[in-house]
Amino acid sequence: MAQSTVAKILKKVSGDVGCKIVLEPKFGMAGQIRFSDGRVFYFKNTTIDINSFASSEIARDKDYTKYFLSKMGHRVPRGKAFFSDHWCEVNKTKNNLASAIKYAKKIKLPVIVKPNSRSQGEDVYNISNPERLEKILKRLFGRNDIVLIEEYIKGKDYRIIVLDGKVKIAYEREPLSIIGDGRRSVEELFDRRIKRLKRLRKIDIVFSDSRIRERLKNCYKISKSFIPKMGQKIILLDNANLSSGGEGIDVSEIIHEDYKKMAVDITRGMNLKLAGVDLLISGDISKPIRNKGDIPTCLEVNSSPGLSHYQTLGKEAKKRVKDLYLEILKSLKKVEVEPPEKTSA
Repeated sequence: MAQSTVAKILKKVSGDVGCKIVLEPKFGMAGQIRFSDGRVFYFKNTTIDINSFASSEIARDKDYTKYFLSKMGHRVPRGKAFFSDHWCEVNKTKNNLASAIKYAKKIKLPVIVKPNSRSQGEDVYNISNPERLEKILKRLFGRNDIVLIEEYIKGKDYRIIVLDGKVKIAYEREPLSIIGDGRRSVEELFDRRIKRLKRLRKIDIVFSDSRIRERLKNCYKISKSFIPKMGQKIILLDNANLSSGGEGIDVSEIIHEDYKKMAVDITRGMNLKLAGVDLLISGDISKPIRNKGDIPTCLEVNSSPGLSHYQTLGKEAKKRVKDLYLEILKSLKKVEVEPPEKTSA
């Protein structure tokens, strides 16, 4: 049985809180958190019974999240949701493929195109070519009913983990890239990079991924056999998720209070106790926000942030993740719920 990372950590720290972890034995992904007074909470992979159901569902919907964050006064990317033909018919709207293309041209390329409810950076594209825009949108509408088109904003991508009104972890995410050595091809450099990363964590990306092929063609005008010069950096994906080979840089020790406060305000505003707040920051995260131009853009809010990739950054990162899940169990211990009725054997 291959247990999830969360299950392993919860089992390790459960004794410190006085609870028992009962794991479903077949897959090792779901389980109970049982306290001595009879109270029971559940978890499945990275989702734990710490957030309310409706708030979690809103956070999983990127378009809803942007709407409510905007109403709260937070900066979000300008954008709109568009629908498959079937969804247009169901919702009696004309926000279809043609409207999506027209809107993208209106706000001017490049734009970010992504599914509304996917995670881990799946099917996220930065598109600057009109022909590629139509091609990608057709592909996405073949897999999703709702697709978002957003303005492209320059900045560094950060995930900030908040629990019970306090920032516990913060790290920068850089997209998968390779550095030329003057001898190896793009494909060879990719293979070496992924092999090194797989020694540390599970990576869900292959060189045949259409996003890599299209980025090489559209952004660099090169093929997989191209040999980059010594030190030449080539970014292979548009998204910076660690699960797809992105690089993490821990900033938990240096993040300024201004950014901490923003992440906490966003988490509270979304009525979440635990969240991963994704901010796009143009300034220095270790320094205060001094002017309006430095105000971060909130890209997404994740109600069940996964940290299995982050914890591979080193001993301190691993300890922070362990401490986080210990605090989650302590937080659940304080929750007042009616214990289940005892049944006779």
